[in-house]
Amino acid sequence: MITTGRRCFGHVFGLGVMAVASGGWIQPFHPNERQTPSSSAILVDGLKIWRKPGAIDGGAACATCHSPDGIELAAYNFDDADLRRRAVPHLGDSDSQLLVEYIHALRAKFKLFPLRDPNLDRPLQPGGSVLPGDTPAERDLAFGLELRSKLPRLFGSRIETIPEAKAAEQELLALQPVNLRVGIPFSRLSEDVAHGNEHASIAQWFPEVPPLVPAASLDAWYASEDQYLENPTPERLRALLLQHVQFVRTSRMLGLGAMSANKFRALLVLQDRIRNHTEKDPLNVSRDVRPIGSFNAIWNVGDNARDVMDQGPAAVGMSPETQLKKLAGPSFRDQLHQLRVAWFWAGWLSDQGLFKTSRDDKTRLGMWFSESLSKDGPYPIHDVYANARRQAVVTNDIDAWGETMARRRRIWDFAGLRSFEYEWKDLPKDPNYRKLYVQFASNCFRMNLLLLQDDIQRTHLVWTKVSTESSATTLVTFMKIQDPQGAASAERIKQELFKVIDGATERFNYRGPKTP
Repeated sequence: MITTGRRCFGHVFGLGVMAVASGGWIQPFHPNERQTPSSSAILVDGLKIWRKPGAIDGGAACATCHSPDGIELAAYNFDDADLRRRAVPHLGDSDSQLLVEYIHALRAKFKLFPLRDPNLDRPLQPGGSVLPGDTPAERDLAFGLELRSKLPRLFGSRIETIPEAKAAEQELLALQPVNLRVGIPFSRLSEDVAHGNEHASIAQWFPEVPPLVPAASLDAWYASEDQYLENPTPERLRALLLQHVQFVRTSRMLGLGAMSANKFRALLVLQDRIRNHTEKDPLNVSRDVRPIGSFNAIWNVGDNARDVMDQGPAAVGMSPETQLKKLAGPSFRDQLHQLRVAWFWAGWLSDQGLFKTSRDDKTRLGMWFSESLSKDGPYPIHDVYANARRQAVVTNDIDAWGETMARRRRIWDFAGLRSFEYEWKDLPKDPNYRKLYVQFASNCFRMNLLLLQDDIQRTHLVWTKVSTESSATTLVTFMKIQDPQGAASAERIKQELFKVIDGATERFNYRGPKTP
């Protein structure tokens, strides 16, 4: 961030402002200084202002683009001047001042101190910070070095046996990715050109286009928000998310409008995690995804970026005014790359098997994820890790699959850990980096080939023999070329796998219907 000798404040409502003081940061009053007999009244009156239709953006209220009560603004160290400046065009001077008092009252009510730095904090960033490095390659290498100390079996000697593969899988499952630092910078809560051209970006949590609930549905919407605020349970969050999908139809919107609606829904998830202290919840399927089914609000933002990756700002519905605010720095395409990979990884953290996220097979099998990790980086070690973790979660956690144990099958037969040929395309050029990558990728491939062999030996079932053998051949070919000293054992693993495949029952045959 460019500060020119002065200290910048956080970005509010996607815009922001600079404020300075001779002593540095202008800090908000300590909550005790705001505790007056009228605090309860401020909370009541402030919520009314929060929902009051504004004078611009089609009558959008603060609540149109933000959480039901503004807790995410209160959790961050947004300066009073920031809050007033952004609120005044919507609400005028008097109501804007009350809104500032309201945000302070929220901070006290929820005991949100110490406040988060909006310029440094990246919501949901695993491990709290991004791994060092100026390029994706440098950060991907740093990720590999981070993994090496945490997954010694996958970075050690070649995995040769089924017991070794099972031990490596358990080690992989025990490492919680929500606490694992990665080289992918997540989006800040807000970005704003007022803090330098590098902050002119839509790679933020706040919507660029107000996702307006139709006027006829507003009373029902706010009633649901009131119910949620009274008791913020996963069930009431689910009801809010599904109701917003009903009221705000993204199919009728251009790309930026649809992305903004999904950002709002993702913000509902974020504010719920802030409210319930579940931001670091180490679950394979998060509590805000599991009860819904085929809906992952955070992932959907990345999917919106994927959908419009080849379009220009005007084509996706970015107004000239918004273009002035959001295109002064990184190119629009670069912003979309930043969005796609960050929100895909954050969405994957919410559903590491990807079977709760969407009914789309390319999502479920990790194809879009691998494409992003390649084209938005490349991040080859991240890609192999995410695919290996996805496979392990789907295989071992019935909640991630969503079907009965009798129907659960390794998804190896569909795509496995192939990374959809990106394991070849993104081979690092630096010798040490390449060696680390090949060692990790080869052991992940070995682990899954052996686990697949064990699975078929126990069940005597395979989905399709042709595709399973093709997937295995792809990985063994990679290992033979990239790790020639291990070529003989890789071939042995393949041949032993092929024997059990040949003796198995095929659940689906390209030449006919499923076998009984």
